[in-house]
Amino acid sequence: MYQMLKGGLRNGAAVLGVTALVPLALAGSVAAAEAPMAQESIFSDSLRFTGRVVATLEDGREIRENAFLRGRLFHWKGRLEGLRPAPEERPDGHGRRPDIAAMGVEELAEALRGVAMFQGHMFVEAKPPLALARKVKRLERLRREGGIEALRRELPAVPPSYGEAGRLEEEGEAELAGGVSPQAVIGTDDRTVMNNLVYPHRAHIVFDNAGSRWVIESSQGSGSLIGPSTAMSVAHVFWDEARDTWEATHRWAPGYDSADADPSPWGEWTGCYWVTIPSAYTNGNDEFYDYAVLDFDVGCNSVRNGVNSDRPGSTVGWLGHYTASASEIESRTGYLRGYPGTGTCGNPGQSCGTRVWGDVSRSSENNVPFWWWDDHRIEYQADSSGGQSGSAFYHYADPTCAGCGYGAYLVGMHFHGHGGSYNDARRFDSTVLSFMRAYSSDY
Repeated sequence: MYQMLKGGLRNGAAVLGVTALVPLALAGSVAAAEAPMAQESIFSDSLRFTGRVVATLEDGREIRENAFLRGRLFHWKGRLEGLRPAPEERPDGHGRRPDIAAMGVEELAEALRGVAMFQGHMFVEAKPPLALARKVKRLERLRREGGIEALRRELPAVPPSYGEAGRLEEEGEAELAGGVSPQAVIGTDDRTVMNNLVYPHRAHIVFDNAGSRWVIESSQGSGSLIGPSTAMSVAHVFWDEARDTWEATHRWAPGYDSADADPSPWGEWTGCYWVTIPSAYTNGNDEFYDYAVLDFDVGCNSVRNGVNSDRPGSTVGWLGHYTASASEIESRTGYLRGYPGTGTCGNPGQSCGTRVWGDVSRSSENNVPFWWWDDHRIEYQADSSGGQSGSAFYHYADPTCAGCGYGAYLVGMHFHGHGGSYNDARRFDSTVLSFMRAYSSDY
């Protein structure tokens, strides 16, 4: 039996604007423990649980009332029943980004407090992350003072990796050849199908929760690997804004192509991820907080087609990431790669299927708004449609050293369009990068 708390998870300190399921009595709940058991369940090097057993997963592993992700303490807030897929909702821009410089440390820490879902269970970070908030404020000050080099020293770039699958790739200008809702096609639909067997296209992930939990049938969102066990997407792929709760658990696969005899050559799985979003997104759906960190190092250790679900990036590779300046974004060709949901793609139009589609935005078509209250966005001319939310917007660069780090670098995550005039990504700025590294087992 569960009690619904509308408008807040009361955690001894703060109220998070979400609807939560809180157990009134563990006895009689699904898979609740009735006898004393060991007080710790270790799922992986980065995820463990302590305290009372609250549920047992299908594979026999036990979820407990306290979760530690990279040592960060989260409290269990209940098993979420009746979750469902939800149509993409454009996040509320509220007109301008919050002024981080003017926010108090406690206020910002509350906004950044991690809200997470794992295997259908909701967790909330026990305390606001004050150290993270102080870091974000310090980096924001550096950014406004124009200290891009100082930012890079604090947040060094991470180079891309081809993974164990090797350097079979389409990169740089070769990607231009292609080869094969809240979103927008700008003029002619110029998207083409990408080769899901090569890097970097195989590092892009499809998320589906609309049909069978055992088969991928469509795309409900996209994401991209940026480490062996870490992917970036956007919060609205996972959070149901209309019902103010999590969406149903997704089935996911890197490098998926529904037109192939084996559509998932790099494996596919249901669940087997811990996803963290900022609490501020659950309280108003502000686009500034529309980002999500997925950590796959959760102890499933399921191997499909030679790929381990805990470390998919080790095989298929990952995109690099760094805090690209506005001039770097505006002076390079940008690439948008992801999985449209339904409808037609390309010119002439054909069924999108569930495949990696992509388009480019030339340097002259990219724009980072000038004013500080709007520069969390990247505007570009690459086409998209529903299902591509969370897709990587990336470019080719070498921000780490002279010649040794060249490759594909994530600079934003696609989140909506503007009526056919341009599309938008949530810029991968110092706030997003700091949040990612706080809730990722890789960094």
